[in-house]
Amino acid sequence: MAWSWFILISWFICILTCYYIIRPISIKLVRFILTSFLCILLSYITCQNLPRFNTLALLTIVICWLMSIRLIALTSFSTRTPLTFQSFLLKTLWMCFPILPKKTAQNQWPIIYSIILIIIKLLINHWIYRWFLKCEMGVSYQRIFIFYLSLMTISYVIEIEMIFVRILTLDKYTLESFTNFPIFSTSLREFWGRRYNRIMHTIFKESIFEPIRLEFSSSTIGALTTFIINGLLHVHIVLGSFDDKSSLFPTFMFFLLHGIACSIETKMKIQLPKYVGWIITFIFLLITSPLVVKPFLDKRFIMLNPPLFFDVEWIPKLPPPNFCP
Repeated sequence: MAWSWFILISWFICILTCYYIIRPISIKLVRFILTSFLCILLSYITCQNLPRFNTLALLTIVICWLMSIRLIALTSFSTRTPLTFQSFLLKTLWMCFPILPKKTAQNQWPIIYSIILIIIKLLINHWIYRWFLKCEMGVSYQRIFIFYLSLMTISYVIEIEMIFVRILTLDKYTLESFTNFPIFSTSLREFWGRRYNRIMHTIFKESIFEPIRLEFSSSTIGALTTFIINGLLHVHIVLGSFDDKSSLFPTFMFFLLHGIACSIETKMKIQLPKYVGWIITFIFLLITSPLVVKPFLDKRFIMLNPPLFFDVEWIPKLPPPNFCP
């Protein structure tokens, strides 16, 4: 517990230092180097000796990276934008509390519909988990599809929090949704840019893509840089959470290939029919997914991380199939 408090206090001191000491420095490169050094040092300390195959360890790495990305962008590239310390702090911590006005949010159903959707997602997610428990794990296209479905349904956790925020604020504020029906994506750019993992997308767009695009006057460089940094983040997850050195290069290649593919899409002048775009998008996702999912389909990771409310007796238990994917 003492070590946890030390980590939290150190990050707060880092934020103070970035705002009051580094941000006023006139030379952009100096601001970038100093902020990057502090963030890398603190991330290294925070992510030492994390438990293997643990969701909290994975989230710790993600939060460190996202906070660092936010801090570097706000300190190095946004100095012309006037920010109070309160707004600087809230922007840095936004990924932990992704609150936004309801009128600007997507997929804001009436609360009763959201509750029904949560129940459906919870039942499906628990059903998939029980199915995985009874089966041997390994990478196959069937298991990749089921794992993808599990990712889409685990968002019930965020949606429960979203309902509480909407009730407490009299429906004026909500949380950023985890996804925006990625199954309807008709291009890779739509999948990554509008529909999948909206929280990470917002941070990457505001803190990497836009600053790089403005710095180099090139959307292609901004997009490739964003995917490369996302790849490095996931490489750290694979190493820090799974200690799986064999998956480091494939994981990075997955994001690099998707960055290249999205850049090619941007340059294409041909407008494909939507159903053709949908087919091509998900064929590409399916073909490249084995590069990145192997650690997450490890039996140890699945067994050690049951979904929320899994042991609650009164929640209905859908029987898993008698065959394995």
